[in-house]
Amino acid sequence: MARYEISVRGLVDPCLLAGLGDVESVERPAVTVLRGPLEGQERLHDLLEQLWARGVELVEVLKVDPEE
Repeated sequence: MARYEISVRGLVDPCLLAGLGDVESVERPAVTVLRGPLEGQERLHDLLEQLWARGVELVEVLKVDPEE
């Protein structure tokens, strides 16, 4: 399972965060960074679709460690 770091513009609503599963968030000025393991590309796409559906602006997606 690979770990990803997803940066989005602004703060993420706590209700949305609760629905994203096993991700943690770190708030920085004007950006929220979500980190966590995602099982496969399909789960990554699902998470991104949840963010887009709520109007969250994507800034960056990084794979922070390789799949084992």
